[in-house]
Amino acid sequence: MTLPDQLHCPGCQSRLAVLPAKGLRCTRCERVFPMVDGIVDFAGDDDANRPHGPKSPVGPSPVGQSPVGPSPVGQSPVGESRGGEFCHPADTAGLFARMRTAAGDRWPAFLGDTMAFGGRHSQTIEAIAAGGTLRFLLVLDTAMDTLLACRTRITALGLGQPVAFATVADVQTLIRDSVADTVICTGTLSGVADVRAFLAMVYRVLKPGGRAAFVVPNRRYWEAMCSAMAASLVQLHARERVWPDGQPVALEILAHTRRLLVHRDDTAFLSVLKEKHLFDSEALEDLGREIGFATVETIPLDPDPAGADTTRRICWDAGVPDGFTSSFGALAASVGQPFFNLLGRQDGSASMLLWLTKARGPAVRLFSPPLAPPPVAFAGPDAALGGAVPRWSVELLARDTQAGIVVTLGGWCLCNVAVRWLRLTLDGVARQAPVWRPRPDVHEVLNGSGLYHPLNALCSGLDSELLFADVHAANNVCPFRLEIVLASGPVVTGDAPEMLVMDEQMVVAH
Repeated sequence: MTLPDQLHCPGCQSRLAVLPAKGLRCTRCERVFPMVDGIVDFAGDDDANRPHGPKSPVGPSPVGQSPVGPSPVGQSPVGESRGGEFCHPADTAGLFARMRTAAGDRWPAFLGDTMAFGGRHSQTIEAIAAGGTLRFLLVLDTAMDTLLACRTRITALGLGQPVAFATVADVQTLIRDSVADTVICTGTLSGVADVRAFLAMVYRVLKPGGRAAFVVPNRRYWEAMCSAMAASLVQLHARERVWPDGQPVALEILAHTRRLLVHRDDTAFLSVLKEKHLFDSEALEDLGREIGFATVETIPLDPDPAGADTTRRICWDAGVPDGFTSSFGALAASVGQPFFNLLGRQDGSASMLLWLTKARGPAVRLFSPPLAPPPVAFAGPDAALGGAVPRWSVELLARDTQAGIVVTLGGWCLCNVAVRWLRLTLDGVARQAPVWRPRPDVHEVLNGSGLYHPLNALCSGLDSELLFADVHAANNVCPFRLEIVLASGPVVTGDAPEMLVMDEQMVVAH
């Protein structure tokens, strides 16, 4: 098995020919895909995919603690929310062995022609290559740097296994039909914009009787863990009257996870994030069956029904001090018992193994999707607020530019139920800013009595820029409306001036 046996030209889907030491060439359109340090580059000339110097470590940024009020707002690209991202990975140490253990007798004795999507978990790629149970291994990733690091590790092992690497810009058009016995993906599916299309592509490239194994984050477990972590942080602060040393990083974990939880059905919003999904087991199983897989199973990968070990590992991986990590994990398990007890056996793990198999021959299968649950009905927005009056303090600075009015937002919005958006409407045009930034000061000053859910109070911050394209001010002002959009759907209208003044700092409080 060689690369031309598995891949074709992404442009015209014609066969590829090998150019010794140079790369691959399409036999029809004659496009050449160069080889860079032993890696065939299908990602084009995008500078982001070219090798460059070492990257600086990516991790959560410190969270300041200022008096309650609008937070300082810096500059960022128009329309983007500022800040890095926290990922929800499985423990990579021994991951391949744990995948095999979770799969049990489902795991084949011989992997055959294998494709691995994503080279970031190079230890897992190492274990696959070292297992000696494959005919050919192809590792695909969008980033050249990632593959270079992975290839260096594999080469240093001197395994003698046939392993190839390729960068890819559009995996949907690159891989030929029915060429893989096994597909393995340990950290990619949660970052794919269109999960349905990706799994359909996997079904297409698998040979009859082939199988695919994905490691995916479990939404219900992460939701329970976030509630446990938020309650633990609040309890620590109530006891000590100060926030512990590990609080900023722990809050970043909460905030980034909350953003995925609150916006989990909003594909437009999630499309700009590096990590886009937390998954429900039954939804993945239904999707796999709908695509046509013969069997679809979600299996707990690292069962931890109490949450202590997982909380400690996540905090340690994120750089939380060791002393805080140890005590915080135990406290989260204790305080979080009511949340973790609600999880069934299938959801008792932060990560799941999604196991898919393709039938060996044609079969007629009828798939009936489950009925959608009825919408939650409220008599009005006030009935959905959880009994507590929403509060907010929003800082706005508007400027009229050639492209339209740009509004910079900061501050916070506190409600006893999850808030999805703060919506601004200027002259009939609406734009929305997500509410998810860490604001421990809001809890400290306003939530001492516990009137609001601790997770909502701790993650109540705003920090965005919104572009109202082609909307311009008249006499330096613009008609203005402010609304709070709850995650459950209702919209609450906020007290705000009727006009937004350009180039003047405004604070809207309620």
